[in-house]
Amino acid sequence: MKEVRPPVIVVVGHVDHGKTTLLDSIRKTDVAAGEAGGITQRIGAYEITTPGKRRITFIDTPGHEVFGSLRKRGVTTADIALLVIAADSSVQPQTLESLAIIREAAIPFIVVINKIDLPNALPEKVIKDLSKRNVILEGRGGDVPYIQISAKSGQGLDTLFELITLVADMHELAYDPDAPVEGFVIEVKKDKRGIIPTLIVRNGTLRVGSVVNIENQDVKIRALFNDKAVAIDSATPSMPVELLGMSKMVSAGAWVGVQPTIESLNPSQQLVISSSTTSQPTGGTEGFADQSKKFAFIIRADSYGSLEVIRERFKEYEEIQIIDSGIGEATESDIERAVAAQATILLFNARMKKDIRQKTESLGVTLFEFSLMYELLDDIDDLILALRAKREKEARKVGEGKILAIFEKGQNRIAGLRVNAGKVETGLVAEIVRGKKIVGESKVKSLYQKTEPVASVKRGEECGIVLSDSIDFSKGDMVKWYLP
Repeated sequence: MKEVRPPVIVVVGHVDHGKTTLLDSIRKTDVAAGEAGGITQRIGAYEITTPGKRRITFIDTPGHEVFGSLRKRGVTTADIALLVIAADSSVQPQTLESLAIIREAAIPFIVVINKIDLPNALPEKVIKDLSKRNVILEGRGGDVPYIQISAKSGQGLDTLFELITLVADMHELAYDPDAPVEGFVIEVKKDKRGIIPTLIVRNGTLRVGSVVNIENQDVKIRALFNDKAVAIDSATPSMPVELLGMSKMVSAGAWVGVQPTIESLNPSQQLVISSSTTSQPTGGTEGFADQSKKFAFIIRADSYGSLEVIRERFKEYEEIQIIDSGIGEATESDIERAVAAQATILLFNARMKKDIRQKTESLGVTLFEFSLMYELLDDIDDLILALRAKREKEARKVGEGKILAIFEKGQNRIAGLRVNAGKVETGLVAEIVRGKKIVGESKVKSLYQKTEPVASVKRGEECGIVLSDSIDFSKGDMVKWYLP
């Protein structure tokens, strides 16, 4: 027997237009303040009960431009979209992108004009700007419902709930509790419990102990947790839950249950199925970089969505080749592979144990770490410049040695050393390195072997070296020589 299914609402819009603050007000929790940098970085799904005793699930999506794939996945798993537009900013680039995704998914939407309590709020400008994009609101000659609110103060929220339930009732959302389970994975992460997908059921009832198929994996459910991290025995449609029991990684957007035919799905569901089957950003080995042309990267991220965004942006750089990527903490094998492939390790909200970090430093592996996605993506150009400069410097390197003793001769301070690789010549640039720290650099002024001046010294030989500039070198320091 069919029962009414609570609506799944996706909240979309431009960055900082108040999407997470809106959900924060709805849930009466401090989600917005807890986000790194105040910006939602991945899809979060939360269930609430309205004052009218109606259950609604909200999906919060990032508004920053780099999170287009996450917005699309959020919209394509929802029944209704809330397009949030700040009254003091009006229509912005990600507003238009969100609108395009909504139209492609063919789901109903409500325009939510937020921040109307601000002194510079111009809701009429928002309405006019939308009409220029062929979004005509109710009461203005069109049929798109809209509401003016203040997410910060809570003004208009009760009316928003009523509007959502009205739109949901018009579309007669229903499910069969006894039907085979159907649903979608909206996000995946990996922690000490293992691989944890977050999913929303569309039909049937998900129960602990039952077996479901997720992306061709038969998964026995060991545990279910609701959006408040409380263990539950079962999940009914529209309820967001975390599932324990996966043994292999799956894609965000993966179908849960018996794999359907594309023809049996609505346009929104077709989009999410097709996107999950054509993109697998969590794959392990991806090849070895051509070191003469590419900068090799090994990436570890906190979630599927984060990894997806990083990989998509890295595709824009011909100099970058991702040789491995995945969800979870960096391991010793990652470090060993980075050494073998001369790769850089990039961590986004991913852990690295202390002993692994020490090994990374001792082996000289380049490591970059970020907690804010927009900072990572804004810094890519600087990363490439730094790696390019490092490679160019290495190309000029002609040898290295170790200081074994220090002598004084008149005004000169002489470093007695052994050439361990390559050679040293007068006129080269000498870089003094102590541990991981560069002490300084100077040109090689003169070389001596047994008090006799020489022009060059080969590998395996010892010599005394005088630098043009005064540098406080010490016994045990390494010296690297570069072409000027």
